Formats: sequence, C-alpha cells, structure tokens
Amino acid sequence: MKTFHNVDTLLFDMDGTLTDLGKRWWDPFFRAYDKIRPEENQIKKKEIFEKTLISIMETSMGSPRMLKLKTFWRASRDLELSLFDTFRAIKFLRTDPLAFKDIQPLDGVEEVLKTLQFRGYKMALVTSAGDDTVEKAKLKLKMLNSFDLIITRNSVKRIKPYPDAILLASKELGKNPSSCVMIGDFPQDVQAGKNAGAKTIAILGLNAKYTRERLIEKNPDALLSSIQELPELFPNLV
Repeated sequence: MKTFHNVDTLLFDMDGTLTDLGKRWWDPFFRAYDKIRPEENQIKKKEIFEKTLISIMETSMGSPRMLKLKTFWRASRDLELSLFDTFRAIKFLRTDPLAFKDIQPLDGVEEVLKTLQFRGYKMALVTSAGDDTVEKAKLKLKMLNSFDLIITRNSVKRIKPYPDAILLASKELGKNPSSCVMIGDFPQDVQAGKNAGAKTIAILGLNAKYTRERLIEKNPDALLSSIQELPELFPNLV
C-alpha cells in the first residue's frame, strides 16, 4: 500500500462506493424477472444478474448508452428467457417507479465523508451516473451537497475507464491530477485514475466476490475492504 502524503483532493465514484449498487440496479431486474418466473431459483437469478451487470459495466469502454437494456438482454439470455418473455420483462422494468432510482447510502458513508471534509480535503463526485440520478442522490446522501464539485456522465463525452472526468475534475478544482486520488469499487474506476495520472484506491465493498481479482490486477495504490477504512489513510491537512 502506497502513501498519500501529497494528496489533497478526493474523487469519489458513486454507485457501489457511496451508494448501494444493488438497490439501484439489481433489484429492479429482480422485480421484473419475478413477474415472468416467480418460481425461479432466487440464488441462481441473483448470481446471473450480478455477474452480468458487473461484466457489462467493466467493459462499457466509455459509453453509457443502452447500458440498462444491454444488461437485461444479456441476463435474459443466461436465464433462458424466450424473446417474448424478455420483452414482457422489459415492459415491467420500464413501468417500475423505483427502477434505477432507489438510491440508498451505504453504511457509514456519511460519517466518513464528514470526517475527511473536516480534515481539510477537497472532495468531488466523479460518477458515470447522469445528472438526474445525482440530483436524487443528493436528497438521500446530504453530504453530496457540500462537495466541491460534481462531475457526471453529462459533463464529459467519454466515461470511465477513460480519464476525461478525472481530468475535468482536477482542472475545475485547480489541481494537478497527481494530487488527486480516485476512489471507486470497479476496475474502470482504477483504470480511469491511472489514465489521468491520479492515485487510486479500490473499495471491495459488497461486490468483492465479483471484483476482487480484477481490482487486484489493476494494481491500485490501496485496496480496502470497506470505505470506513479510508480515514486511516488521510490525516488532517489543516
């Protein structure tokens, strides 16, 4: 694990890092699929959707277009849904009022962010979610309202793993990327940080069984089990 003595700016991913990825992404798929096959083995269904989502998000290659549809389509193939049932499930998904909108902060996140802000660090959100989603997140995670900057997929042409969002964040904050650290739970968070010349911290969190090996392969500057370990790496700046 490397040191972060020259870092004064913390850039956070949102889904899976600060908020519950499962609530926003997996649960809508489960609810739609249950309408089609309520008798399906729940463990099998959960594993397929999780692996499918993570696989697609890891290989999105900078484009968020049609991500939800691609995710559901691939999972439907793995679950052996007929074409008719796939479109039925997509219809249920589109009419679910909470689909991709149920944003829940992870345990301890608010306290961690308050601690780091109190210690004098600049903080920015660098997420591949859109402006509308982030506005909803601000209502659930109040600390986002006091961040120095928020960069969404609407701010850049290419999302992570491209460095565009991190480079824009460092420019807007008047920082050199080398004084910033990108903190996220997926390999493309780490790759984007490296591509931008920033430090990187990977959070294993709830998705560890799917992402651990890939995160280790990316060789982040630090690999943490939980975001609650973060304050140990960043003492008071002021």
